[in-house]
Amino acid sequence: MSVKEPIPMPVLTSKTRVQGASVVTTLPAEVVRRLAMTPGQELEWIEDGNGGFRVVLHSSDATTALEAHEQIMKEYDAAFRALAK
Repeated sequence: MSVKEPIPMPVLTSKTRVQGASVVTTLPAEVVRRLAMTPGQELEWIEDGNGGFRVVLHSSDATTALEAHEQIMKEYDAAFRALAK
């Protein structure tokens, strides 16, 4: 059984512009193609903890999992901090 190697993707850039009260950008065509995106599709911006974001297609399953994760982190924050000492 062979593992399919990912095709390396060059660094892609886009510029921001003002549209009304928002700042918007255009997604590079290669990103749209690889994610099989369609106009009007929702994206989720997930903070990576390193000063950046991971952008993924919206998924109700992922949203539910992220909400559960946030709740657990809030509920057990003190215990996690004690374990980290």
